[in-house]
Amino acid sequence: MHCSSGEGETLEQHVREVHCVYLTALMRLEALEDEDGRAAGASEVEYAAAQVDHELHFRILRVLLAQLGYVPRDLTTRSDIERDISAGLAVIAGRAASRPGGTTRATTRAGTSIRSA
Repeated sequence: MHCSSGEGETLEQHVREVHCVYLTALMRLEALEDEDGRAAGASEVEYAAAQVDHELHFRILRVLLAQLGYVPRDLTTRSDIERDISAGLAVIAGRAASRPGGTTRATTRAGTSIRSA
Protein backbone atom coordinates (compact mmCIF):
# COMPACT_ATOMS: atom_id res chain seq x y z
CA MET A 1 0.00 0.00 0.00
CA HIS A 2 1.61 3.16 -1.18
CA CYS A 3 0.85 6.54 0.36
CA SER A 4 0.15 8.56 -2.76
CA SER A 5 -2.80 10.66 -3.78
CA GLY A 6 -4.34 11.23 -7.15
CA GLU A 7 -6.60 13.73 -8.83
CA GLY A 8 -10.32 13.42 -8.26
CA GLU A 9 -10.03 11.24 -5.19
CA THR A 10 -12.96 10.90 -2.85
CA LEU A 11 -12.88 11.95 0.79
CA GLU A 12 -12.60 8.30 1.79
CA GLN A 13 -9.61 7.81 -0.50
CA HIS A 14 -8.02 10.92 0.99
CA VAL A 15 -8.60 9.53 4.50
CA ARG A 16 -6.87 6.31 3.45
CA GLU A 17 -3.87 8.22 2.13
CA VAL A 18 -3.57 10.43 5.21
CA HIS A 19 -3.95 7.38 7.48
CA CYS A 20 -1.03 5.73 5.70
CA VAL A 21 1.14 8.83 6.13
CA TYR A 22 0.04 9.15 9.79
CA LEU A 23 0.86 5.52 10.53
CA THR A 24 4.27 5.89 8.89
CA ALA A 25 4.95 8.96 11.05
CA LEU A 26 3.87 7.06 14.17
CA MET A 27 6.12 4.13 13.34
CA ARG A 28 9.04 6.50 12.73
CA LEU A 29 8.47 8.17 16.09
CA GLU A 30 8.29 4.79 17.83
CA ALA A 31 11.52 3.73 16.14
CA LEU A 32 13.26 6.77 17.64
CA GLU A 33 11.98 6.12 21.18
CA ASP A 34 13.40 3.86 23.82
CA GLU A 35 11.29 1.90 26.31
CA ASP A 36 10.80 5.02 28.47
CA GLY A 37 9.52 7.09 25.55
CA ARG A 38 12.68 9.18 25.19
CA ALA A 39 14.81 9.74 22.11
CA ALA A 40 17.21 6.82 21.83
CA GLY A 41 20.10 7.25 19.43
CA ALA A 42 18.46 10.21 17.71
CA SER A 43 19.30 13.87 17.92
CA GLU A 44 16.88 16.12 19.77
CA VAL A 45 16.11 17.91 16.50
CA GLU A 46 15.34 14.65 14.68
CA TYR A 47 13.16 13.44 17.56
CA ALA A 48 11.29 16.76 17.83
CA ALA A 49 10.68 16.76 14.06
CA ALA A 50 9.27 13.23 14.27
CA GLN A 51 6.97 14.30 17.12
CA VAL A 52 5.69 17.30 15.16
CA ASP A 53 5.19 15.20 12.02
CA HIS A 54 3.22 12.60 13.98
CA GLU A 55 1.05 15.19 15.74
CA LEU A 56 0.34 17.09 12.52
CA HIS A 57 -0.79 13.99 10.63
CA PHE A 58 -2.82 12.80 13.62
CA ARG A 59 -4.75 16.08 13.71
CA ILE A 60 -5.32 16.07 9.95
CA LEU A 61 -6.57 12.49 10.13
CA ARG A 62 -8.98 13.34 12.96
CA VAL A 63 -10.46 16.26 11.02
CA LEU A 64 -10.89 14.17 7.88
CA LEU A 65 -12.49 11.30 9.82
CA ALA A 66 -14.92 13.77 11.41
CA GLN A 67 -15.82 15.08 7.95
CA LEU A 68 -16.25 11.57 6.59
CA GLY A 69 -18.34 10.45 9.56
CA TYR A 70 -16.97 6.90 9.76
CA VAL A 71 -13.72 4.95 9.79
CA PRO A 72 -13.18 3.12 6.50
CA ARG A 73 -12.48 -0.61 6.59
CA ASP A 74 -9.19 -2.14 5.51
CA LEU A 75 -6.95 0.83 6.24
CA THR A 76 -3.20 0.43 5.82
CA THR A 77 -1.60 -1.70 8.54
CA ARG A 78 1.86 -1.69 10.05
CA SER A 79 2.68 -4.90 8.20
CA ASP A 80 1.73 -3.24 4.88
CA ILE A 81 4.17 -0.41 5.58
CA GLU A 82 6.89 -2.78 6.80
CA ARG A 83 6.47 -4.82 3.61
CA ASP A 84 6.82 -1.65 1.48
CA ILE A 85 9.96 -0.64 3.41
CA SER A 86 11.46 -4.11 2.96
CA ALA A 87 10.69 -4.07 -0.76
CA GLY A 88 12.30 -0.65 -1.08
CA LEU A 89 15.41 -1.82 0.77
CA ALA A 90 15.64 -4.87 -1.51
CA VAL A 91 15.58 -2.58 -4.56
CA ILE A 92 18.30 -0.38 -3.04
CA ALA A 93 20.42 -3.43 -2.19
CA GLY A 94 19.96 -4.79 -5.71
CA ARG A 95 21.07 -1.53 -7.27
CA ALA A 96 24.10 -1.31 -4.98
CA ALA A 97 25.08 -4.91 -5.71
CA SER A 98 24.77 -4.40 -9.48
CA ARG A 99 27.24 -1.49 -9.48
CA PRO A 100 30.95 -2.24 -9.69
CA GLY A 101 32.30 -1.81 -6.19
CA GLY A 102 28.76 -1.42 -4.83
CA THR A 103 28.24 -1.62 -1.11
CA THR A 104 25.33 -2.11 1.21
CA ARG A 105 26.08 1.16 2.97
CA ALA A 106 23.13 2.87 1.23
CA THR A 107 20.87 0.06 2.37
CA THR A 108 22.06 0.45 5.93
CA ARG A 109 21.51 4.22 5.83
CA ALA A 110 18.04 3.82 4.32
CA GLY A 111 16.97 1.21 6.84
CA THR A 112 14.57 2.06 9.62
CA SER A 113 14.16 0.10 12.78
CA ILE A 114 10.43 -0.42 13.28
CA ARG A 115 8.77 -2.21 16.14
CA SER A 116 5.69 -4.29 15.41
CA ALA A 117 2.49 -3.75 17.35
